[in-house]
Amino acid sequence: MDLNLTLRLRALLATYKGLRDDSGLTPQKRGQAFNTLIADVLKAWGHNARPSVIGVGGRDETDVFFTIGHNYILEAKWEADPLSADPLTKLSERLSTRPPGTRAIVLSASGFNSNALEWINRHNELLLMDLSHIEAALCGLLDPEELLDRLYGETAASGNRLVPLADIVVPRHAEPDVPALTRVAAAPPPWPIIKTSAEGVDASVEFTGVWESDQYPSGISAAPANRLLITTNAGVVELHTTTGKTKWALALPGTEDRAVHNIDGSVTVLCRGALVRWHPKTRDLQLVAGGFGGYATLEAGRDGTLWVYNQVGGLASGSITISRIGERPGDETRHDVPFPNGMRAVHLTDERHFLSGSGHSTPVDVSKNPSADEENWIVSAVPNPRAAASPDEHTILVASIRSSLDGSLQYLDLGKAPAWTELLTFTANRATDLTVERTSATRVEGWLLADASGNTQNPTPVLVKLALPTASPS
Repeated sequence: MDLNLTLRLRALLATYKGLRDDSGLTPQKRGQAFNTLIADVLKAWGHNARPSVIGVGGRDETDVFFTIGHNYILEAKWEADPLSADPLTKLSERLSTRPPGTRAIVLSASGFNSNALEWINRHNELLLMDLSHIEAALCGLLDPEELLDRLYGETAASGNRLVPLADIVVPRHAEPDVPALTRVAAAPPPWPIIKTSAEGVDASVEFTGVWESDQYPSGISAAPANRLLITTNAGVVELHTTTGKTKWALALPGTEDRAVHNIDGSVTVLCRGALVRWHPKTRDLQLVAGGFGGYATLEAGRDGTLWVYNQVGGLASGSITISRIGERPGDETRHDVPFPNGMRAVHLTDERHFLSGSGHSTPVDVSKNPSADEENWIVSAVPNPRAAASPDEHTILVASIRSSLDGSLQYLDLGKAPAWTELLTFTANRATDLTVERTSATRVEGWLLADASGNTQNPTPVLVKLALPTASPS
């Protein structure tokens, strides 16, 4: 997603929030604003669109007219109650005054009642959409052209005129084979991974595998009951560390960075610049936030908050933000941070984070302006430390490759002098990510996800189990 589109979607998300929250808008004003928002979303993606088009002689009004391969007339309704069949009937009649090949859509922010759904089952000239469909384009998950292609494709296949977003984004019929991991006793990695370890550090290679090129891992996080979530280009893989079995937690192409397991069993993950939440029991895909095009990472705060660290336009000079995620798209609070070369924001406590960066790292407090004071910059122990984690508000752990296949895991206590301590060295192509938790006052346990693909094209994930001594914050 390019910079202009990302910034435009951020502005439209703010407009969307205002549309939802402004109780002073009359129904007519809200409807007009909704029409304009839909047209602006289409235009942001590069498509021709016009809101509130008056028909010849003033005989009708089209809420949104746009062209994406076909000419479309769209009726948009923002009402308190589910929509009845009346607007569907009127739009169907309007098609008789339009050229053949014109397509018609009814979009309802409040869904559709039983009469509308019964009516649409007897007619094939309209397509129905709900708020999740426009949110998919608004957050950056799908270009409207791709969205419409998938909706009409599923409608042609199944006859459903109101296709749930999940059915086109996570279709049941298209789930790929799940990537497998094998215990190292049965399939050792291509070379010894662990080189040296500091006193008291336990590190053992537990799992490895050879995956397809479109299953490249990008993040790892912990889930309850001895499970790990490994994010790949093809979706989020769940590994049970006791049985060694893998399955899809979410088979969604385009996912990146860490997935977050929620207490209700859902999974939240970044995908194509959007933050989505997947409820596997109900097969509901919910848009949570968006406008994160470019380089983005997801962080779960220890207080239950969600944060996205986002760079757009380059590591050295692009837009750098830390966003606190709200309940719905547009609710996110974005903080601009004047700090170049950052790789990941690790949550410490409240509004405080640790920015792990190339060259320098630093603690920041996004409630203050400026939040990143150069006096507090700390020389980074390794380059490109994207694999960074914090088991508590004082302790920082980072892993990266220093040169060639030379990897290092480093520890920093923010409560003491800013000096890094090397805990582990290893041999790998890449230190992908790190997940840790404090298990006692002086002990941290977790997992390092690395890659040992060598000169091959296939990713070779390696999972290293860690038990690390750290000093008490006091």
